[in-house]
Amino acid sequence: MHKRYRYLPLSKVTVGTVLAEDLLDKVGHVLLPAGVTLTERMLQAIAQHDIHQLSIEDTEISAQEEEADLRNKLARIETIFRHAGETEPANLLKSYVLHYRQGVSK
Repeated sequence: MHKRYRYLPLSKVTVGTVLAEDLLDKVGHVLLPAGVTLTERMLQAIAQHDIHQLSIEDTEISAQEEEADLRNKLARIETIFRHAGETEPANLLKSYVLHYRQGVSK
């Protein structure tokens, strides 16, 4: 089983929710690390940093569900870039997005 995450508006995040990714401020400093369980005080502080949504851990999923999810995300990327043609900036951006989705680091 693998963990899954989703983005939620800050107004819908509740105490006890687990942060799925590091929470960064506008200049890239880590405000809270991934895996932290959010408290009321943390949620109030997050709101003061003008953050409107959080990546939170969701239910656990099987490897098959994760593969299907990845296929859907990759298909969505193809749809988004379908009119990009062979322009270098678009292809470069597409490759970055594909690598990110596939978990490939460069």
